[in-house]
Amino acid sequence: MSRPLSPAQTRVYERLRDHVARTGATPDLASFARDLDLHYVSLKQHLEALHDKGWLTFESRGRGRSPHLQLPAAATGVPILGAIPAGPLAEAVQDAEGYLPLPGMHERGFALRVRGDSMADLIQDGDVVLLEKRPTRRSGEICAVRVGDDDVTLKYLDDLGADRWALRPHNDAYPTLEHDAVELEVEGVYRGLLRGPVVDALAVHDD
Repeated sequence: MSRPLSPAQTRVYERLRDHVARTGATPDLASFARDLDLHYVSLKQHLEALHDKGWLTFESRGRGRSPHLQLPAAATGVPILGAIPAGPLAEAVQDAEGYLPLPGMHERGFALRVRGDSMADLIQDGDVVLLEKRPTRRSGEICAVRVGDDDVTLKYLDDLGADRWALRPHNDAYPTLEHDAVELEVEGVYRGLLRGPVVDALAVHDD
């Protein structure tokens, strides 16, 4: 279990995490030290402390070679939450089956593994859909929507007016259901999907 950080260590860690989440790569340490207004030796001491406390991996590799620096996948990756989950997403993230290294999406993104064919053939059983944690901005967006205390469902979300919304499947074999706005909570808005072995090829798992 990771141990608590000092304010200075927290600053270094958060800036490092933000850089990796934004760019997909760890920074050049000399440049990173200048950005933080730290001496290079002080930065290395902070990184060694973060390593010792379990927040990242930092290992010197001898004179003339850059140190090995790596953040855990959970720190910067987009979590794959398995099948569409019941309960709060914050709790589901703790049981993520893996993480997708997608720069720029860490803070607002998550992925769900689809079960069922109500959105087929657009989205098929077993696909992994990428979602952005934000409210819907227009009628007709595909959203992960929680209905009351039920599991999250993936449907088109159509604005019917008068605080009424329709959950519309892509597959005509399923019915369109109407609900009052107070019954619904948008967990995320569809951004794209991954299908087949590409998911396993991209996913990173923390040991």
